[in-house]
Amino acid sequence: MKDFMVHQARTLAAITEISRLFSSTLDYKLVAYRCLQSLSNNLDLENGTFLMPSPERKHLIIHASCGHTQEQIRSTVYVIGVDLVGKIYSTGMPMVIPNDDALEDFSADHKVNTGPLYKVGFIGVPVLRDGVSIGVITANRTPQSSTMLDEDIQVMKTVASMLSQTIRMAEMVRDQNEKLVQENEELHAELEERYLPENLISNSGAMAKTLEMVKRVAATDASILLRGESGTGKTLLAKSIHYSSLRKKNPFMVVNCAALPPNLIESELFGHEKGSFTGAVNQRIGRFEAADGGTLFLDEVGELSPETQAKLLRIIQDGTFERVGSSKTMTADVRLICATNANLETLIRERKFREDLYYRLMVVPINVPALRNRKEDILSLVSYFLKKFTAKYNKRISVSREAMDFLEAYHWPGNVRELENTIERTVVLAGGETLAAKDIPILNSMLINEDTPAHESNPVDVLTFSPTANPVRERQPYERVPLLEKEVVGALEKSRGIQTHAARMLGVSLRQFRYALQKFSVDADSFRA
Repeated sequence: MKDFMVHQARTLAAITEISRLFSSTLDYKLVAYRCLQSLSNNLDLENGTFLMPSPERKHLIIHASCGHTQEQIRSTVYVIGVDLVGKIYSTGMPMVIPNDDALEDFSADHKVNTGPLYKVGFIGVPVLRDGVSIGVITANRTPQSSTMLDEDIQVMKTVASMLSQTIRMAEMVRDQNEKLVQENEELHAELEERYLPENLISNSGAMAKTLEMVKRVAATDASILLRGESGTGKTLLAKSIHYSSLRKKNPFMVVNCAALPPNLIESELFGHEKGSFTGAVNQRIGRFEAADGGTLFLDEVGELSPETQAKLLRIIQDGTFERVGSSKTMTADVRLICATNANLETLIRERKFREDLYYRLMVVPINVPALRNRKEDILSLVSYFLKKFTAKYNKRISVSREAMDFLEAYHWPGNVRELENTIERTVVLAGGETLAAKDIPILNSMLINEDTPAHESNPVDVLTFSPTANPVRERQPYERVPLLEKEVVGALEKSRGIQTHAARMLGVSLRQFRYALQKFSVDADSFRA
């Protein structure tokens, strides 16, 4: 009775210890090894093994063991359905052999491979999932305590059940991780394809020069400064550079320097330690640290404070920085791309921007042309945005020739961003399937009437196309109208060099009029008042 009570206490201790093991990790081989150790330490179940099928599912091999040499582990293999352990796996039934004599009789009768595992009493229990064997755990009993085999087999059944659940969870996590890795690789491939310079929408010569520069610098680690008006696509070009570079598998981080107050920008860039300032309740990793090995894009870099400019200069020079509130120097391998719509030269003269930082950023300057300087891109951009937003709002809409002429004639002070918003607004408000010029609302006063002073219109008015000059004659859609040089020159004189008005006077599209200018080598700007 005393021995039984002692054994029960040791069994409870073993189960308690093993339960904690299963909540510590999803590495089922490590869990199995520690369980076998606990069975050995608490219940004298020696030489424990955990076996699972080989890849071809003909043999059982050891995945975890306690009390065996590496040579024994490598050499011990059991045939499924033939050897003793193999029969436990194939039948899904536990097996207990109380002593050496019974084990020898069993081996002689059934011609099984006992291997190095069976020295005294033997216990083998299948690891089942939904009634199907996925493995086997075994152990040997010492002769002094062989009378407790019935209790021991219940303990091992419990361990086998818990191990089965751990294996199930480990496989689920593994499958989910493999799925995430695959999705991540597919996403990276899609981003690389989307942001290749040759896949960006561009038909103009001005943008072609910019994209050629992007291709040339993408494979390097040189610092790049993108210069251009707001809305021209500088962020898109920064992504194109990153996903065309050797760093494309690593992070691409974006920081809008104008969107953060000066007292927070340093924490955003370099991180901070817990308690370094009011509100710093936890340690924070900065963007430079998070982008290590990848690319950091600083938009509106001209908005940085002088103090932050000094720290930025340091990390560009030697790649080192400190978190806010820390004296520990850290390093980061980051490719820096900056963008600005400000005149940095003017800021330098006004002592608002560091001259030494300016030269560090200007390793490779890339100018991004405004949309009004690359109007050949408008047709392609309109087609792209129209397809995007008609799909989003489930509409079927096309653009008339008159509307397309209007879109090409507009000045677009907000550049591509304004064009995108205009197309979305037009699709949302459209009542028919074909857009005319009058259906296109422009939320800006800078209309095609270029000689109208800006102060005479309300910038929040919704304006639509309304030409100031009537055409000389009506024309049929897509009619090819031959033009004479004297007609082109006369229209430019009357419109004071405004090409849109001149084209309306002649009853042709803006594209046809520009073709005539090129054909006759006429400079429209020379006619401006």
